Amino acid sequence: MILDMMPLLCGEKNKMEFEFSYVPDKSGALCQTFSDIDFSSPVKVSGYVKSMAGYMFLHEDIHVEYSTACARCAEPVDGKMELSFEKDIADESVSEDNDDYIFLEDKKLDLIDPTEEELMLELPSKTLCREDCAGLCVKCGKNLNLGKCSCKQSEGDPRLQILKTLLK
Repeated sequence: MILDMMPLLCGEKNKMEFEFSYVPDKSGALCQTFSDIDFSSPVKVSGYVKSMAGYMFLHEDIHVEYSTACARCAEPVDGKMELSFEKDIADESVSEDNDDYIFLEDKKLDLIDPTEEELMLELPSKTLCREDCAGLCVKCGKNLNLGKCSCKQSEGDPRLQILKTLLK
């Protein structure tokens, strides 16, 4: 979504509102970073750009629904997240190496890049089906949330048995 900033830059308006939804590109940075997450539902974005005496900022509200596998037991998990953020918009007088600002290109603002950047910062690196997920048995692969398995539990490395005496 590209937003034409000319009405704000010319002073015709001091606030421009927008609303759009999109499905993240499979070859984009968001899907490449979170390759285990399926963004089957469109990401919904709404917000505004406001100008106050030459100072401009972007405000966005993002709603995303996704599905992934539990990091411990591999069961499917559906997740939802809502977040809001604000970012300053700078002109060419600010160094483009500064990550605190969004820069205009040909008096237009690309809204997808800051949206995906914020999602990459806020999405969980690991998703669990529940907080006390027991995971899978390392020997047989049984989902331990469904019950214990019949595998013999290891006593541990026999060379380290002497350390158990420290706990007594």
